[in-house]
Amino acid sequence: MGNKPIGQRINPSLHELYLGRSKAFLIEASDGSLILVDTGMPKKEKEIISYINSIGKSVSDIKYILLTHAHIDHFGSAASIKKLSNANLAINENGVHYINGDGGLLLPVHKNLKSPKAKLQSSLIKIMSKFLRVQYVKPNMLLKEGVFPPEMKINAKILETPGHTKDSISVYLVDSNTVIVGDLLFGAPDKLRLPPFFDDYVSLLSSIKKIKDINPDLVCVSHGKNHNISDLGI
Repeated sequence: MGNKPIGQRINPSLHELYLGRSKAFLIEASDGSLILVDTGMPKKEKEIISYINSIGKSVSDIKYILLTHAHIDHFGSAASIKKLSNANLAINENGVHYINGDGGLLLPVHKNLKSPKAKLQSSLIKIMSKFLRVQYVKPNMLLKEGVFPPEMKINAKILETPGHTKDSISVYLVDSNTVIVGDLLFGAPDKLRLPPFFDDYVSLLSSIKKIKDINPDLVCVSHGKNHNISDLGI
């Protein structure tokens, strides 16, 4: 059996990259430039660049890096990719002081810790925060509710979808009716489910309803399997 691929093309303008604990997504804009959504854990830049090269692109084609939220498995390689590509880095304003180091490594979240699995995962993240050398990074753009600026060359919208964290956002790709939701939902083999831990339950459910109301054909998650919105098991 061969090695698992680094990533795959989901549709003509969207790719998903497998980066161990989490996934990143790569959007091809209409002018051929690239938009990277999340960057995985620290030291994942080689895998990201390898996949980009495999589709005939280079790291310099990345013009924007969008972070769905300020957890280490999403912004871990942002500083290195930003340096290599000279891309603009963007996050919701509520996550800025975490990725630039002012707020510590992790958001003070995770109140849904009733199950042993959730408690274990939360503990592992805290342990990782002590031992991993994280490169903090300063964003130069803020992600707010609304359409992307024309210079980004994609027909897409930013959706503010707090719940997992206060700064969580989703990216809605209008032409393919696809939404990238970060950790708002978890992709189990059979269903879309709640993430194993989250900051605010009421906000989480409100954000999930927001996604459901769009009625996307595909919901792309950072952990697990992507699903149609009809597979929402909540």
